[in-house]
Amino acid sequence: MPEPHADVADFERLLRETYRMVYQIAWSVLANAADAEDVTQEAFLRAYQKFSSLRDGQKFRPWVARMSWRLALNRRRADSRARGRDGAWFAVRRVSDDPEARAAGREVESCLRQNIARLPEKLRSVLLLSAVQGMDARAVAAILQIPEGTVRSRLHLARRRLLEAFLP
Repeated sequence: MPEPHADVADFERLLRETYRMVYQIAWSVLANAADAEDVTQEAFLRAYQKFSSLRDGQKFRPWVARMSWRLALNRRRADSRARGRDGAWFAVRRVSDDPEARAAGREVESCLRQNIARLPEKLRSVLLLSAVQGMDARAVAAILQIPEGTVRSRLHLARRRLLEAFLP
């Protein structure tokens, strides 16, 4: 068994290599920098606590990515439940001094976000990880623990539904 300081050094190296990916996964689910940072820290804290139980160091990246994904989903669900209980209203930020083109672009982006949010969770998760985060089918499959073919078919279906929402 390696000495404890060797494990810490290995973990620190892996943290540096995967930090950006873990943060991006959390942000893709939460769309909020502060929440994504909280989830990222929580994911790495849990990974550190369980690091000694990881048998294959090559699997750290998908392991911590999956952990980040699950924690972010849990955070989003908890926030959604809290908003439902509290009946809170959230203001939409509007910038009145922007040119018309910028306003139109924001309107399209808002519409796109709404339509993505309406997708079933299984389609939305594949779309966010692959199309938004730029992950390939193999990485998405590892995070979601589904076959690559399923990733591809869900991505196709998600894109088709978004296209149908924008076409008259």
